[in-house]
Amino acid sequence: MSVPPYSDLPAPAPGRTGWPWTAPAGQAGPGDTPPGGWPKITIVCPSYQQGRFIEETIRSVLLQNYPALEFIIMDAGSTDGTVEILQRYSPWLTSWESQPDRGQAHAINKGCDRATGEIIGWINSDDYYLPGAFATVGRTYRTASNRLLYGDWASRQNEDPALTFQKERPAFAFQVAVGGRQLPSHATFWPRHAHQRLNESLQFTMDAELFKRLAASGLRPKHLAAPLAVCRLHPASKTSRIIDVARAESAAWSLAQPWHTHWRWLFSRLLDRVTRDLPR
Repeated sequence: MSVPPYSDLPAPAPGRTGWPWTAPAGQAGPGDTPPGGWPKITIVCPSYQQGRFIEETIRSVLLQNYPALEFIIMDAGSTDGTVEILQRYSPWLTSWESQPDRGQAHAINKGCDRATGEIIGWINSDDYYLPGAFATVGRTYRTASNRLLYGDWASRQNEDPALTFQKERPAFAFQVAVGGRQLPSHATFWPRHAHQRLNESLQFTMDAELFKRLAASGLRPKHLAAPLAVCRLHPASKTSRIIDVARAESAAWSLAQPWHTHWRWLFSRLLDRVTRDLPR
């Protein structure tokens, strides 16, 4: 499929300025191609009734100007204008669909089943990437192709343009595997050869549970000291609506673990406390 140039993207709505509306990333081009070339990155975006935000998400992916991109959107049959937005941007999307599914994890699984990239990441349809995120990930992957890559991120309150930046720290694989460290799903990427399907019985913690399994399988986490994405907080977001589900799912996972996992979790937390003031 021939993809039109990103300069031909639909014009932003009146009043929309700045990233990712009018500011191109300009971070990944032929002049700074890493040895071995840019690895293909597959981005999967699960979506449902986020027509207010999904165009911003889409543009934040496309305006990375990343030359080896696969972009898959799995919408669950939205009726709020999302489909019209997807149709408008369809020339730049690798694939998309809008039909009922069994939940977010099922949508992500369906999207990952279509993935052909060397690297997989997922972004929710109310979050978005920051400029240069893919170039940072792609360049790092060429020297760390068997790592669980994660970066810093920012949070945003609804439509407020102000961002609150969050710096992550390096982590050991055992810390992630036992739940002592939580990786930001919107700023985490992993090699497709190590991918495992998400647990579709989970509504909230499917990302943490996946990263635990990836870390336990031998995929060591690698921190990228750069802001990669923005997590948006708003009344309809899952963080606002079903935080009690997250607590219940986390508790159920913990109760199902052998005794030594709890000791490793405790050691992980103590390690964090001892090292939290070290330079990041």
